[in-house]
Amino acid sequence: MTSCPHCGEPAEPGQLVCLECGSRIALKEEGGDRRSFERLPAVALLLTVVVIGAGAFGFALSELTGDSKGDSSTGDHGKTPSATLGAPQTETETGAAQQASQSLLLKWPKGLTAYTVVLVTTGDRPGALRVAREAAKSGVEAGVLRSDDYDLGTNLWIVFAGRFDTQASAERQAGNLGGRYPGAYATQVKPAG
Repeated sequence: MTSCPHCGEPAEPGQLVCLECGSRIALKEEGGDRRSFERLPAVALLLTVVVIGAGAFGFALSELTGDSKGDSSTGDHGKTPSATLGAPQTETETGAAQQASQSLLLKWPKGLTAYTVVLVTTGDRPGALRVAREAAKSGVEAGVLRSDDYDLGTNLWIVFAGRFDTQASAERQAGNLGGRYPGAYATQVKPAG
């Protein structure tokens, strides 16, 4: 039992009007407002369905747009880490790709006589290798020659750029590289002896 808020007369649950004074009675049900609690499980269920559906949609989308030949352990749609860096690869007997042991530097073929551009001449082999690698990384075909092997001096390391059939071609390239390598010049390389 509750009472009328205006006159205090007792009223029954669910009674809309006071029988004594005629005022409206706003009575609450015992146990509070059940309607808000009744909707809570439905809202939770709907939210769970939406989250699971979004996850399933994301997974399906990744499967449709991914490379089906890919291996999730490679991290880049089937490419091995060395392939993503542009490094050459070789296949082993087991079929696993490995990075080839290929140098960034240009090699001078044995017995070849041709023209090249000399970028740097030094007695310091590590220094010559460092300059040659930096040139190669910048896009110049560069390598290192031991001067004693090619009649280019004694106990020197030559950083060279390119191989040319004519002296004129080598001189044009020397002119092009002169801004980055002051003193670059064209020369003929031929095997010693």
